[in-house]
Amino acid sequence: MEDHGTPPLLTLPSELIHHVLSYLPLSDLISIGTVNRALHDHSLQDTLWRPLVQANVHGVNLTHPHNSTWREVFKTHHPYWFIPKNKIWFADNTHTGKLLIARYNPSTNAIEGFALGAERRQPTFTTWDWNPEAIIHTFSPRIQLDLNAPIIRLDANAYARAVGESPNRLQKELPMDLYNEPAHATAGLYSRLMLTRPWPQHIIGKNTPVWPPLRLPSTVRTRNDSASQFRGLDHRPSKIQELSNKTFRIRKWMEFSSRASGISMRVGEDITTWATLPEECYTPTAQKPWQGIWCGDYAGHGCEFLAVIQPDNPEPLPERAEWVMRARERTGSVSSSESWSTAPMEATSDDESSSGMSMSSISQDAELEDSVESENGSTYRGRIEAIKLTGDPNIPRGEYTFIAPDIGPNGLVRVATEDMFKGARIVKSVGHIAARGFREDDFMASQLILISHDRLAQYWETFGHVSFYQRVNLDEFTKVS
Repeated sequence: MEDHGTPPLLTLPSELIHHVLSYLPLSDLISIGTVNRALHDHSLQDTLWRPLVQANVHGVNLTHPHNSTWREVFKTHHPYWFIPKNKIWFADNTHTGKLLIARYNPSTNAIEGFALGAERRQPTFTTWDWNPEAIIHTFSPRIQLDLNAPIIRLDANAYARAVGESPNRLQKELPMDLYNEPAHATAGLYSRLMLTRPWPQHIIGKNTPVWPPLRLPSTVRTRNDSASQFRGLDHRPSKIQELSNKTFRIRKWMEFSSRASGISMRVGEDITTWATLPEECYTPTAQKPWQGIWCGDYAGHGCEFLAVIQPDNPEPLPERAEWVMRARERTGSVSSSESWSTAPMEATSDDESSSGMSMSSISQDAELEDSVESENGSTYRGRIEAIKLTGDPNIPRGEYTFIAPDIGPNGLVRVATEDMFKGARIVKSVGHIAARGFREDDFMASQLILISHDRLAQYWETFGHVSFYQRVNLDEFTKVS
């Protein structure tokens, strides 16, 4: 047999071989370890595995794990690293939803997830010089993680206790010890995490029950309805290539047990599907400075979280929002008594409205455009839309809360000169309204006030009310103290 000798790669010094291997993704690093014993030994070099762990951890510069190796840490949580890597997750709970911050805790070697909540502090009333009749309350929310009630805790114990009929570990449910019930308790809460499969894009239609909803930008969605409560194995991946790294599910229930009979009864089972957003759609840039996760003031409903997005190729406006915007064009004024404050219940052709834009209105628009000639044109362009990640009984999670179709010259209302919003660009927008239970939803004429890149306001013209929105600093909550 011909002797080919030592492969050229293995003639290199170990330091160079490790440097070459450091560029390999996980799948290739594992594959090269199966070539021969020498490469297998090189692939086990612990310094190769630290970057694989660190790449999934935000806000913490990891130090060497205690009583373990980086490879063991990575292996323990594989393939669940996508949960802390994606950082923010939002649920499909009916109406309200829930927002979660996921992170890795090196001190406990656990993946954790906590609900992000906001408290609407006692507001004070203030007066708006431009419209003294408007109702304006201050907004300074207290945003914090609920560290007392974790939603996710994945550790070695959870993986060891995985349950399910299938021998495939990807199809098992992970019991999460979240509630620390004493051993003698006759009732307890239970929670399990399940992996999901992505639903094929080509069969997703307007009415397909998927999460996240279609109006949120995502390339991966999964079904969020099941007659079997997602017990069928076809809902879960059987191999890594089938795993959705943008969605997962949590099954939760209460269980009562009888000490006398030893019989347990499960009640109130609830399943939530969780999804994340592509980081690039909520990360601000020089051209899209308002993108991000925001907290909004919804008065009696308290605080809600929303994704503010500046899409490159926005979808057409909802039909009723389009009617409101067209009505403004016909009247030439956002506050004219002849304009529609909400969309008409029946379609009306454009020629049914005889009111046109007055010469004075055209002149005012020209003056406004002249006043902002020096502004950065690449910043004030395109659409800003806000979609609720958490919601209320009127406008639930996953629905638009406001849309400003054009923050450029075509959407400009004015540049504020009054002290409260001095220098802020004010643009035409629409706000989403509905009766309780999301009935008879409609859009109302409003004005979006671009106070700063971290603060927005919306003037609801018919209500005569101004509501505020404040950016959430996600980095503040991904750090583990």
